[in-house]
Amino acid sequence: MDMKKSKKLIAAAAVLYWILVFVIALVADQQFRQTVIRTDALSPAAVVGEIVDGVTVEQALAAPADQITGVELLFDTYGRTNTGWLCLALEDGQGNILASEQIDISALANTQYASFAFAEPVLTQPGAALVLTLSSVDCEAGNAVTVYYGNSVNAGRLDLTQDIPVDQRYSIGDQMGLGKLCFRVTSIDDHGAYKLYFWAVACAVFLIGALCCLRWWKDAAKGKNNPLVAVCILYTRYSFLLKQLVSRDFKNKYKRSVLGMAWSFLNPLLTMCVQYLVFSTLFKSDTPNYPVYLLTGILFFNYLNEAVSQGMISITGNAQLIKKVYIPKYLFPVSKTLSSLVNFLLSFVPLFLVIILTGTRFHLSLLLLVFDVLCLVAFVTGLVLVMATAMTFFQDTQFLWSVFSMIWMYLTPVFYPESIIPAKYLTVYRMNPMYQFISFARTCIIDGVSPDPAAYVKCIVCAGAMLLLGIVVFKKKQDKFVMNL
Repeated sequence: MDMKKSKKLIAAAAVLYWILVFVIALVADQQFRQTVIRTDALSPAAVVGEIVDGVTVEQALAAPADQITGVELLFDTYGRTNTGWLCLALEDGQGNILASEQIDISALANTQYASFAFAEPVLTQPGAALVLTLSSVDCEAGNAVTVYYGNSVNAGRLDLTQDIPVDQRYSIGDQMGLGKLCFRVTSIDDHGAYKLYFWAVACAVFLIGALCCLRWWKDAAKGKNNPLVAVCILYTRYSFLLKQLVSRDFKNKYKRSVLGMAWSFLNPLLTMCVQYLVFSTLFKSDTPNYPVYLLTGILFFNYLNEAVSQGMISITGNAQLIKKVYIPKYLFPVSKTLSSLVNFLLSFVPLFLVIILTGTRFHLSLLLLVFDVLCLVAFVTGLVLVMATAMTFFQDTQFLWSVFSMIWMYLTPVFYPESIIPAKYLTVYRMNPMYQFISFARTCIIDGVSPDPAAYVKCIVCAGAMLLLGIVVFKKKQDKFVMNL
């Protein structure tokens, strides 16, 4: 290990770490002070009926945070242009009106959420009992709209005789409905201490990393192997070889192709066009800026699929070289991950093109994609190490992966909105690591803000856990690879 080059590598890593920390602090300052909460809506089951003059629809709810800024409801116009006004009021448990807004019914789109943004945030207590009231003005039968409702844990089994909590059923006058209105509440939860926590955590992580590097450096001087030694050797001794492997993989991918590297741009665009034509009629109504939403999911999942598909055969595909020459075996799966990363980064060009064509604004939050991509690369690297190990001992792994990756894609909101998932499954659904990475990117690109602090933690945990697992599995089994090649 070249000590001089290794010191430069460690110093560069420290500088990059603090640059990333300051970028996150700059862009995410408001999110560290205030957490924006948007409650989940149920999947629509049916409509409550026309909301004409004299009809009042009520829905009980619990305040999700201490400041409520607006409410969104899913309306149906019956496929016609109606006139009049919809009035929404938010009341406390004593019937006092906390906020009220109205919108022009003629501006509503069929089967789309309409937003009632309050002029001033409603101050309340988290968990406080509130009532949402919906009525109309100048609306008669045949010239009115309706609102959707859905069913929660008692899906399909609600009836008027059941003892169901009032916050799980809407009401029209004295008559209880068969479900809960499809609505979303936007609120703000103040956490001034988040900013302090951020710097404390950032410094603590750096200190722990520095202490680990210091200990590993002392062990390296004694000739002991450790993670720092492996990284430094990769950089100082095998960086040229790694570059050649990455270059070879990238060139071979487009060998004898007429369009060559242009496929890095065309492939995600063509995939997006096909899926957009197929799914836009199903999901576009519930998804803002659907082209960008769709292409973001495609790019991130394609990188995972491509890197794993190529990386799992990296050991078996280089069997002759591994048997004849000593080369650290982890170079081969890592090179596949990096060659796929090059293609992934090139794919951001068509993404930014679609962003421009759809009129989506560029925000500073785009800088946070660096953090998201780094976490994704760490996660994919760990997964590739696991799959390459499994493939060496069990050749059917590649066929199992093709099935598993398809299932994984359908369990990830690549082309459909999260809102179609029943509320009772959301907790398990969000345990999907790719959900975390894709949602993080969409928040930065489409919403133009930083994700909540918890999103950073989830991405780091997913990436760190998988990378650690991959390193442990690969290191434990690599000495037995030669006997199975």
